[in-house]
Amino acid sequence: MRPAEKTLQAGDYTVLVQRKAIKNMYLRVDPVSGCLKVSAPRHVSDAAILDFVKRRQAWVEQAFKKAQAKAAKPVRTFTDADRRAFRAKCAAALERWQPLVGKRCSGFSVRDMKTRWGSCNSRSGHLNFNLKLLDMPAECLDYVVVHELCHLWEPNHSKAFWAHVERVYPDWKRVRKSMR
Repeated sequence: MRPAEKTLQAGDYTVLVQRKAIKNMYLRVDPVSGCLKVSAPRHVSDAAILDFVKRRQAWVEQAFKKAQAKAAKPVRTFTDADRRAFRAKCAAALERWQPLVGKRCSGFSVRDMKTRWGSCNSRSGHLNFNLKLLDMPAECLDYVVVHELCHLWEPNHSKAFWAHVERVYPDWKRVRKSMR
């Protein structure tokens, strides 16, 4: 069953309200439409929803600023030449780090990922690397390669996993911090 939708006006903001079978109210900013979205329990009144939005005014303004800043950033598109160049860099980094880690991957892919620098399928041994690493210092790619290769030893982020990373790439903390 589709939730009931309603539009309210809260000062300068248009609020899209979805009433659902939920316990709490949730507020989010839709950067595409430029409106606020509230998910609310079915029994909550319009006045309570508007009060909820008003009490979170500072958060709303901050969220809109972040959304506008993100929208203003130019979107990087990668050409086939970029992909080939990055693939060659990944292959070279893997050849350099695999003997030091003590594990070999079965293969790798390069992808334009949204939320991760890399990933590892520890069962198949296949690694994925984010194309955005192409625009970062070489040490960032090295760290991600080591990180993903160490997942072939430990498929989680346990102390044993970080001990493997530390053994192979002692400066990992500084590089990881620079990537955030």
